[in-house]
Amino acid sequence: MSSMQKLKDFSIAEVRGDLSLFLEQRIEYSGDNPIYVGYNRGANAATDDETWYIIKMTYSGNNVTRVQLPDNGPQFKYAWDDRASLFS
Repeated sequence: MSSMQKLKDFSIAEVRGDLSLFLEQRIEYSGDNPIYVGYNRGANAATDDETWYIIKMTYSGNNVTRVQLPDNGPQFKYAWDDRASLFS
Protein backbone atom coordinates (compact mmCIF):
# COMPACT_ATOMS: atom_id res chain seq x y z
CA MET A 1 0.00 0.00 0.00
CA SER A 2 1.46 3.38 -0.94
CA SER A 3 1.55 6.33 1.43
CA MET A 4 -1.06 8.04 -0.72
CA GLN A 5 -3.49 5.24 0.16
CA LYS A 6 -3.01 5.81 3.91
CA LEU A 7 -5.12 8.93 4.02
CA LYS A 8 -6.37 8.19 7.53
CA ASP A 9 -2.81 8.12 8.94
CA PHE A 10 -2.34 11.84 9.57
CA SER A 11 1.09 11.26 11.11
CA ILE A 12 2.49 10.96 7.59
CA ALA A 13 0.66 13.96 6.18
CA GLU A 14 2.92 16.64 4.78
CA VAL A 15 2.18 20.07 6.22
CA ARG A 16 2.67 23.06 3.95
CA GLY A 17 2.28 26.72 4.68
CA ASP A 18 2.60 28.68 7.90
CA LEU A 19 3.30 26.22 10.71
CA SER A 20 2.68 28.93 13.30
CA LEU A 21 -1.02 28.34 12.67
CA PHE A 22 -0.63 25.05 14.58
CA LEU A 23 1.09 26.62 17.58
CA GLU A 24 -0.10 28.69 20.50
CA GLN A 25 1.29 32.17 20.19
CA ARG A 26 2.02 35.01 22.64
CA ILE A 27 3.14 38.49 21.66
CA GLU A 28 4.50 41.36 23.75
CA TYR A 29 4.14 44.76 22.11
CA SER A 30 5.85 48.09 22.53
CA GLY A 31 3.31 50.48 21.07
CA ASP A 32 2.17 48.89 17.80
CA ASN A 33 5.36 46.86 17.34
CA PRO A 34 5.73 43.26 18.52
CA ILE A 35 8.94 42.96 20.52
CA TYR A 36 8.78 39.33 21.66
CA VAL A 37 6.91 36.55 19.88
CA GLY A 38 6.60 33.12 21.48
CA TYR A 39 5.28 29.84 20.12
CA ASN A 40 4.27 26.71 22.01
CA ARG A 41 3.18 23.34 20.65
CA GLY A 42 0.74 22.82 23.53
CA ALA A 43 -2.67 24.43 23.83
CA ASN A 44 -3.09 26.77 26.81
CA ALA A 45 0.55 26.34 27.80
CA ALA A 46 1.58 27.95 31.07
CA THR A 47 3.90 30.91 30.64
CA ASP A 48 6.37 29.42 33.13
CA ASP A 49 6.62 26.10 31.24
CA GLU A 50 10.02 25.71 29.57
CA THR A 51 8.38 24.70 26.30
CA TRP A 52 8.35 28.01 24.41
CA TYR A 53 10.19 29.04 21.22
CA ILE A 54 10.83 32.79 21.49
CA ILE A 55 12.18 35.44 19.14
CA LYS A 56 12.93 39.11 19.74
CA MET A 57 12.55 41.92 17.20
CA THR A 58 14.37 45.25 17.15
CA TYR A 59 13.05 48.29 15.27
CA SER A 60 14.16 51.54 13.72
CA GLY A 61 10.96 53.53 13.66
CA ASN A 62 8.36 51.04 12.41
CA ASN A 63 10.88 48.95 10.44
CA VAL A 64 12.24 45.67 11.79
CA THR A 65 16.03 45.89 11.77
CA ARG A 66 16.89 42.68 13.61
CA VAL A 67 15.24 39.38 14.49
CA GLN A 68 17.09 37.59 17.29
CA LEU A 69 17.12 34.02 18.50
CA PRO A 70 17.85 33.29 22.17
CA ASP A 71 21.53 33.14 23.16
CA ASN A 72 21.25 29.38 23.74
CA GLY A 73 19.74 28.72 20.33
CA PRO A 74 16.32 28.24 18.75
CA GLN A 75 14.50 25.50 20.64
CA PHE A 76 11.19 24.86 22.36
CA LYS A 77 12.87 25.03 25.79
CA TYR A 78 12.30 28.50 27.17
CA ALA A 79 9.75 29.97 29.59
CA TRP A 80 7.76 32.89 28.20
CA ASP A 81 8.14 34.54 31.62
CA ASP A 82 11.96 34.61 31.12
CA ARG A 83 11.90 36.17 27.65
CA ALA A 84 13.67 39.41 28.59
CA SER A 85 16.69 37.55 29.97
CA LEU A 86 17.21 35.24 26.97
CA PHE A 87 18.86 37.76 24.62
CA SER A 88 22.11 39.69 24.90
